[in-house]
Amino acid sequence: MAANQSPFDAQISADVARTVVGRTILPARFGPAADEYHRVRKSCGLFDRSDRGLLVVSGPDRKVWLHNVVSNAVRTLDDNAGAYAFALDLRGRVLFDLSILVLADRLWLDIDESRIEAAIAHFNRYLIIEKAEVANATAQWARLGVAGPTVSEVAARLGVGNFAAWPALQSVWLEPDRVRLIRHDFAGLPGLELVLPREAAGAWWARLADECGIQPAGQETLDALRIESGIPWYGRDIDERTIGPETGQIERAISYNKGCYLGQEVIERMRSHASLARRLVRVRMVDGSGLAPPVAMQQQDREVGQITSLVPHPLGQSWIGLGYLRTAVMSADGLAAGGRAVEVAP
Repeated sequence: MAANQSPFDAQISADVARTVVGRTILPARFGPAADEYHRVRKSCGLFDRSDRGLLVVSGPDRKVWLHNVVSNAVRTLDDNAGAYAFALDLRGRVLFDLSILVLADRLWLDIDESRIEAAIAHFNRYLIIEKAEVANATAQWARLGVAGPTVSEVAARLGVGNFAAWPALQSVWLEPDRVRLIRHDFAGLPGLELVLPREAAGAWWARLADECGIQPAGQETLDALRIESGIPWYGRDIDERTIGPETGQIERAISYNKGCYLGQEVIERMRSHASLARRLVRVRMVDGSGLAPPVAMQQQDREVGQITSLVPHPLGQSWIGLGYLRTAVMSADGLAAGGRAVEVAP
């Protein structure tokens, strides 16, 4: 399948390197890696988020129905609130992850664009008599992200003065039914996302980059930042073999008090018996060049885990990654991958 072009591509110089994320062509890096990384860490950066898809759930039963088919509570969410969740199969394995945004008259489901068709098929399978409808709105919208310690100043310039006090995934209309601002720490730093009409993509890129002075950053910087923060990505660190609690997202994605949902029996059994077979960990290597995840991690010639993401750190000091380590491994001493030492970060 041909890769999708970003709606912001015309605003990005032709000499900027591109990379494919999921099914979308995105900017890889706008300048020296260290400079871009330092800039986002010290102030903030502008990110093309076009690898994200958007489903709209409408109808009077939308909250009650979705509450029963995802791992987190939806029914109790107020308007403008949000939650992160998993869609699981009956074995507790992750079909896809999603951010749920509650609008006054609909739900928005933020899902990896490459999983949109699978998500629609999954949801429609469990729409039986409920008065709810799932529609793909991805093509109508463009997505921009801003991340970094000064993001509250950006939000204030856009008219949201109390942004620093917002919980994760709270949102508001900046322009009625046209531009939605969301609190989303997608890089592990304070962050926001803007969902805006596709035809307004160029104008909003210019507004943030030129008027607000936010310099763009690419996927390489974003990848490093989210790995440092232990944020797994679908297609890299989460797939249909992953069981929900393994991802380290339990507090964010799974409610143990909401009652029944698809996969709940397996998740509850793992919790009550403390039977988690493996756990997500951050890893560091002196040199990870030539290693293409997934890469087996070994200890004393025995496979004990797998590295699922591995990138050079923008400052050039090491390679960093995420991986899964068997819970039975009590010490990280002697871990290796591809014949090279692996350190598990605290």
